[in-house]
Amino acid sequence: MAEPPSLQELSEEIELSLSKLKEGFKQLYGDTVYGYLLSHKMEEARRMLESGKYNVNEVGLKIGYSTASHFIAAFKKKYGTTPKKYLLSLSS
Repeated sequence: MAEPPSLQELSEEIELSLSKLKEGFKQLYGDTVYGYLLSHKMEEARRMLESGKYNVNEVGLKIGYSTASHFIAAFKKKYGTTPKKYLLSLSS
């Protein structure tokens, strides 16, 4: 998940043009490949945080963010709260 193949690599692997891959993916999943991957990463991050086994920095690194600040910004954009505040809301 931290290093997914590029769209070009994926299209070559499945022997489909890049435009057909993008078009077909959006038809099937209702989202772009990038949007789908981002949603999947954020759901995984949420589950990892809820497990209590990882801190915010560890989760960010495990799902492919090079810095905690980038992960925190992406999480906040998706869920409207920071990972830390999200964790605090679980315990209340």
